[in-house]
Amino acid sequence: MTIPARLGRLHDGLTDAGFLIGTLGLFLMVTIYCAEVVARYFLGRPLDWANDTFANILCVSLFAMVPHATRAMAHIEINLIPELIPATRRPLARLGALAGTVICGFVAWMAWSENLRQYAMGILTEQNHPVPVWWMSSWITWAFAGSALYFLRALIGHPSLHPVSFVRPGDVTPPAGGSV
Repeated sequence: MTIPARLGRLHDGLTDAGFLIGTLGLFLMVTIYCAEVVARYFLGRPLDWANDTFANILCVSLFAMVPHATRAMAHIEINLIPELIPATRRPLARLGALAGTVICGFVAWMAWSENLRQYAMGILTEQNHPVPVWWMSSWITWAFAGSALYFLRALIGHPSLHPVSFVRPGDVTPPAGGSV
């Protein structure tokens, strides 16, 4: 296996880890919400940490899942032109992959710069139980960097870089005509 293919598999493994983190986060949010309802309305003792924790887990869960959605090509697609003029399908897919690589890469770089600033300044969230902001915002960097890499892999289009998933194997097969 070549080095780019190994890096692609590592990227896929990290994306699967993000998928599992997002799934666990959803379970935790449901659990926290149910515990808050029971504590507030049946025990008369609301959990002062529940809203803060719920919001933090929501942020992590959402952005941990973004690379998986990009890998599965589950993003919004407006395909009027490719459907009307099938010959444009491949060039437009390549243009979309290039735009996705550049835009997501730029956003990841901006988010990384902001993570470093937040860390250096010690900025905390404005919650009952504050945590460092970079703990939450680093997931934005994760999401856009992972997505930029999937767009880049689609742009290169080499079969050894075709994405795979170890936790959801059927999720990464591109729809008919949707591959670059």
